[in-house]
Amino acid sequence: MSNSTSRRSFLQTVGLGAAAVGFGGAASAQEKKIQGFEETPVDPNASKEWKPVSDRKLRVGIVGYGTCKFGAAFSFQDHPNVDVVAVSDLFPDRCAELAKACRCEKTYPSLEEMVEDDKIEAIFLATDAPSHVRHCIEVLKHGKHVCCAVPAVWGSLEDADRLYEAVKTSGLKYMMMETSCFHEDLYAMRQIYKAGGFGKLVYSEGEYYHFHSYQIGSYKNWRVGCIPLWYPTHSTAYYVGVTDKPFTSVSCTGSNAGFESYQPGANEYGNVFTDQIALFKTAEGGTSRMLMCKGIRSKGGETGRVFGEQGWMDGLEYQGTMKELPDITRPPLPPNVKPGGHGGSHGYLCNEFTLSVIEDRTPLVNIAQALNMTVCGIVASQSCLKDGERLKVPTYSV
Repeated sequence: MSNSTSRRSFLQTVGLGAAAVGFGGAASAQEKKIQGFEETPVDPNASKEWKPVSDRKLRVGIVGYGTCKFGAAFSFQDHPNVDVVAVSDLFPDRCAELAKACRCEKTYPSLEEMVEDDKIEAIFLATDAPSHVRHCIEVLKHGKHVCCAVPAVWGSLEDADRLYEAVKTSGLKYMMMETSCFHEDLYAMRQIYKAGGFGKLVYSEGEYYHFHSYQIGSYKNWRVGCIPLWYPTHSTAYYVGVTDKPFTSVSCTGSNAGFESYQPGANEYGNVFTDQIALFKTAEGGTSRMLMCKGIRSKGGETGRVFGEQGWMDGLEYQGTMKELPDITRPPLPPNVKPGGHGGSHGYLCNEFTLSVIEDRTPLVNIAQALNMTVCGIVASQSCLKDGERLKVPTYSV
């Protein structure tokens, strides 16, 4: 699935109309607001405490402007420490739209050509999930920092190890743009956990509901019938993103809501599950229930809860023994950087990656965190095929 495909062969073999294969009725994703992309209202005080750390401009390239238009969604073009020097998309019209959105004149027809540009220091990959590992390694191989849309890898434990080694040996910054980590609640949970307000987490939950009455378009239709827990990070961040610790084993079950693209033989994955629910054992000896559900009609969203020996949290309200809470507010955003979608996390992720390079520090959602959020879902899916057999989960560290 991650083999390189040339732009020419792609254009020859992929029909644009196939992207609209529906769950029940075909519809263009561009005509609907994709869940999670609702813009968070701008807090007038979001930049009140912001102070510049440097006048340096990180020279960034951006790749990908497909259905989700992710390439321009994270405000790199608005960050005072970023100069978007080039953009790329396989489709010329999308490339032109991305360039306009990012106020950038330089374009490349492919990532493979962009990485040869010595002026670019870092690249944001908003490309298709099956290509994430290949693209990240290509960027790192050319001596550039990289941040990437979720998930870190697509269904392959071998690719996870390849990416891990590539990042470790490069000495460059890698960050996965996991939105849940900058949700207000998860960010607060993380600060309280680090300050000792929970003690060990005994139980935690992460939920990602993503019901659609239509099929979201995707490059080579990679989303059609895809395995739910191959896309787990919006849920699994509610443990890994809080504690920086991994899961160690998993038992998982799945169900089918009857969608057409999840019937036997209807998709390239051989997948029949619209919903998967996993029960993990954690590195602390606790338990986590994590799910990704496409077939459940709900208000949707990404949410979670944590329960520790000394306190618990559901939303932004802490209940526990800690009397003096640490500062749980998200860091201030630079002026003009919008919080964006997915719980107002986009701008914070852009800021975190940018500052990690400028300040030469490890970013939040580094390679170990990214893989510990992603690989557990791959193993959970294997357990699902084995009627919930408990399986060991590989773990990663920095």
